Amino acid sequence: MSTFKNFHPAVLFMYFFFVIFISIFSFNPIYLVIGFSGALFFGFYLFEKKSLAKSAAVYLIVFIAVAITNPLFSHNGATVLFFINDNRVTLEAFIYGAVLGLAVIEVIFWFKCINSVFDSEKLIFLFGKIFPKLALVFSMTLRFIPEFVRSFKNINTSQKLIGKKIPRLKRYMLSFSAVITQSMENSILTSDSMKARGYGLKPRSFYYRFRFTVSDAVYLIISAVLFTVSLICVGEFTYYPELIIPKADMRICAGYVSFFLLSFIPFIYEVKEGIRWKYSISKI
Repeated sequence: MSTFKNFHPAVLFMYFFFVIFISIFSFNPIYLVIGFSGALFFGFYLFEKKSLAKSAAVYLIVFIAVAITNPLFSHNGATVLFFINDNRVTLEAFIYGAVLGLAVIEVIFWFKCINSVFDSEKLIFLFGKIFPKLALVFSMTLRFIPEFVRSFKNINTSQKLIGKKIPRLKRYMLSFSAVITQSMENSILTSDSMKARGYGLKPRSFYYRFRFTVSDAVYLIISAVLFTVSLICVGEFTYYPELIIPKADMRICAGYVSFFLLSFIPFIYEVKEGIRWKYSISKI
């Protein structure tokens, strides 16, 4: 059970924005390793071990696919490893592909954490007044994907329990068709229900249970400071035509330490709250 999700939605949104922004635009492999490690450790508190293992297997496949594909299409680089149909395959292209694959799986995993931390109520709280329709569509999309997977599994299991021997591919197609039909029917019912309840009429009223506390302000300030230092002190890696690694001076080391703390804020907070809870239990 995660306690980090209890922060104010604005704090959560800004935190994930900080981490993902640096992960996407820095393209520093050390930053990417740190960011992915922070997301992975935070995932231990959000997901079951089996789910986490399955996700890790999928991410590994994506990483290998991107790392291998990039050298086949990009022939830049000074260090030639071998030739495929007179096309150069270079070491720099392999390294760039590996970094690109790491960036992809890190961003995907952070969004997986966001999907677990954010719910429709938080999204509508953040964007409901500014972009009410966009907030509604986005929140419904986040709910639609897990609901779609859950319905597919239920229908597929029901198909198995009927007793008829149906080829697997055909059973999957039947289940998929049933889920699509069910989703369309649910969308119509949802639309009629929202219209009947007066969604979109003005003036609108809101009820929110979120309050911005001192703890929210402290964590937001800490995250903003760490983000700023990490962004200013990032070391730029050059991949083409040769791999150039920046020297680890005081400025770059300060960036690594700052981004490490920024990436591990959720994990550190979860550990702190876990110790605090166990201490409270021991005092009873």
